[in-house]
Amino acid sequence: MSSSDRVRASLQQLGDITYETQASDFIRFRDDGADASIGAIVRAVSAEDRNSCAEFRRGLDDADGLEVFTRRRVLQGRRQSSLSPLYEALDGFALLPSSERVPWDSWFSAALLLARSMGGDVDTISRRFVDLSSDATSARFAVALDAMDRVQSLEQCRLVEVSTNYGVGFVETMVFRAVPGGLYRAPTLGLNQIAYHPTTNLAQLAASLADRLDGADLVTGPIGQDQLAATSFAMTTAGSYLATTGCLSFVAEIGAGDAFTVFVAELPEDADVVTLAESASTTNDQTCVHDQSRLVLFSPQPSFDDDGDVAIVFEQYEEFARTVLLETSAR
Repeated sequence: MSSSDRVRASLQQLGDITYETQASDFIRFRDDGADASIGAIVRAVSAEDRNSCAEFRRGLDDADGLEVFTRRRVLQGRRQSSLSPLYEALDGFALLPSSERVPWDSWFSAALLLARSMGGDVDTISRRFVDLSSDATSARFAVALDAMDRVQSLEQCRLVEVSTNYGVGFVETMVFRAVPGGLYRAPTLGLNQIAYHPTTNLAQLAASLADRLDGADLVTGPIGQDQLAATSFAMTTAGSYLATTGCLSFVAEIGAGDAFTVFVAELPEDADVVTLAESASTTNDQTCVHDQSRLVLFSPQPSFDDDGDVAIVFEQYEEFARTVLLETSAR
């Protein structure tokens, strides 16, 4: 079998592999068989020559699975305190179809930071990455490598480490860029990063609540960082969002096209949590429960069915939220 035949076979195999939606949840991080399958493909292609790697990139019509794989390998490297997953993540980044697809300032920097902290040889990593990647990606890699002299923590990589009953996880923080286009992840340096520094284990609260909803036959999506829109509280503020020390969210699907978003947030000490919760519960068919510093907001998503929106009865879910708020109050 020729090198081209092997590359085409790898592309075919990769196209047949699909991650579960929850694979992108880096808080409730769970095993997924696709990791091993894509890992084998990455190792096989990386063992070929530079021209074969370029052929693989040209033939990669859908890189979404490979992108998920690289991020999962970074977290696995942290969880296992192992260089092997980190090296696979870096190889995967090198095989992405373009430099723009590589999350240089977040997951890629985190992979380099973790590898360096575990004793990985930076010179060896550099030579291998250049051998596998395109000229444009190699040039951008040189910039990323130079920037690593100033990177000493995961938070500088737009990642915050959290701990839940699922183990160590990451919250990828959001930023605003200073040009039209609004919010995006993994930005260039110097942009406004949305802070995540709760004093309680907000990730555990979100994970436990999502688990309760899953147990009630709902389907919950990945948990990620978010913000509380002022309009959800019928408020007019200086900005579009309420100040929080941390905010996470996930979508819960009931079925038949009905779904709602769950926001889990911790508020600053000077916030009037009671008033905010009461306001949210009387706005846009929402409901909100709270304790002294945290609130859980259930907000229906718009329905596009011909019959129009159907009000969701949140009573059972509110009880779940109260229970989980109590269970996680001391954590």
